[in-house]
Amino acid sequence: MTTHISTFTLPQSGTLKLHIVLERKNIDLVKAFFLEFPSIHIEAPTEKQALEELNQLLYERLENLEIIPVEIKLSQGETGNHWMKFAGVFKDDPDFAEIAENIRAERNIDD
Repeated sequence: MTTHISTFTLPQSGTLKLHIVLERKNIDLVKAFFLEFPSIHIEAPTEKQALEELNQLLYERLENLEIIPVEIKLSQGETGNHWMKFAGVFKDDPDFAEIAENIRAERNIDD
C-alpha cells in the first residue's frame, strides 16, 4: 500500500456541493446536518431556521479547515478477489464431483 499526500489545496473560491439531511424529531424540533460533515449539526424549531443556522455553522467551520487530498494505492493482492486462490481446488477430486452431482440432483427434485 502506497500513500501519496498532495500539496495541492482547493481554491477558496471553488464551489463545494454538500448534502443536507433534515430529520423531524417531533412537531417542534428539526435536526439538520451535512451528510459529508455529520459533526456539524443543529436542532431548531423550524426547517428554515435549522438550514440558516446550519449554513452559518458550516461557514464558521470552513474558515478553520484545510482540505488535503490523499491518494492511497492498494497493491494488486489487496485489490483482487480473495476467493480466487480457491478456484479449481476440487477440479480433479472425484469425491467432490460426486457430492456436487448429488447436490445438483437434489435441487432438481420437485417437492
